[in-house]
Amino acid sequence: MQNKSQWPKTIKDAAERVIAKMSEEDKQIFRTTQSDELARFQFGIGVFIRTKFGLNAGNAALMKACALTQQQGDAYNIFYQDDPDSASGVIIEAIWHQLRRAA
Repeated sequence: MQNKSQWPKTIKDAAERVIAKMSEEDKQIFRTTQSDELARFQFGIGVFIRTKFGLNAGNAALMKACALTQQQGDAYNIFYQDDPDSASGVIIEAIWHQLRRAA
């Protein structure tokens, strides 16, 4: 059973935790991937993110943070907040941006 108090609450924290576990080879693969190809990571690292960070188990803070990236005016998309796959996609994109900035 996971300790819910250890779940990341922000996209930045989630991205940093994943990057800390990545090999240099995996980081390079991420850096060289084009933005329109990031979905390919949903079945590997995306599963890890959804499982370990509680996106499938009630991490409301991180789900809301991911949903807020999809703002339309002042309101965020309620349906997006309930979609762990989309939330992990936001985190994958944050990982990608962070690794490319660090290169």
